[in-house]
Amino acid sequence: MSKKSRICAAATILAVVAGQWAWAAPGASPTSAAANHSAGTSSDTSERLEEVTVTARRAELAPRVWKGPVCPFVSGLSQQEGEFILGRVSEIARTAGVPRAREHCRPNLFILVTADPKGLLQGWDNRNGMRRLVFGDATPFVTDEFIKTPRPVRVWYRTIMRTPEGAAPNEGLGTVAQVRGSGLQGVKVYNDEERTSHILLSKIWAFEDVFVIADQARLHGVTLGQFADYVAMVAIAKLKPGARLGDAPTILKLFDGAPDAAPAGLTDRDQAFLKSLYATEQISKQQRGQIARQMVREIAP
Repeated sequence: MSKKSRICAAATILAVVAGQWAWAAPGASPTSAAANHSAGTSSDTSERLEEVTVTARRAELAPRVWKGPVCPFVSGLSQQEGEFILGRVSEIARTAGVPRAREHCRPNLFILVTADPKGLLQGWDNRNGMRRLVFGDATPFVTDEFIKTPRPVRVWYRTIMRTPEGAAPNEGLGTVAQVRGSGLQGVKVYNDEERTSHILLSKIWAFEDVFVIADQARLHGVTLGQFADYVAMVAIAKLKPGARLGDAPTILKLFDGAPDAAPAGLTDRDQAFLKSLYATEQISKQQRGQIARQMVREIAP
């Protein structure tokens, strides 16, 4: 595979991250270091960066990630299959840099295989307690669209806002001036509004619970390894459903055609993306550029 093709593959995977990445139009000014790297190493006009540029659209917050330990739970499979899924997802999470929970933890990553995914979701939506637990403050329009849209695997991400230190934003903290006047000099105090800048975020969104609901009928022909790696990919990073993946080699194409035509598991590009997502700075407004640079270094050195 040529260097240009490898960079194209990286760009396509980036295009599905929370819907915040997109191809740049030919001739557009590059806004990512991935494009600059390509431009600096190619002398052939056909290899120029305009063909492979990745650009990030403006967004208030960084991509969603796990900040606390992840604790997976599997239902709807045999014990042996469930243990395989748990082990594989946990290993992929560990390799990506996701904190792991201890034994006997409270589940926060629910992997559910069912013959009636729509009925399961409607049941949750109709029970007030479950609706709040799963869907939070989502509007009926949003939940209805999620429930009625048939997919082999549906993923619902319940996120929570946190400061970079992991606390609730403005949790009992006044402004710096107020604290100085209270005799608490020397105490390290943060206030969201006072430390927001052009390059750093004062708060981030992190996963609190992730629900992966798989349609049992749509798993015919899919190997357990493929399913486990697909679940890990969509559970560790918030991805845009239905994104066009083109020719990118990625496990995310598992349900685009025949399962035997899809990768057998996570590809090098998938692993580079997950590793880059968790290795870069969550509070940096430059994170998308950092992800692009690191991916290009890993798959197109």
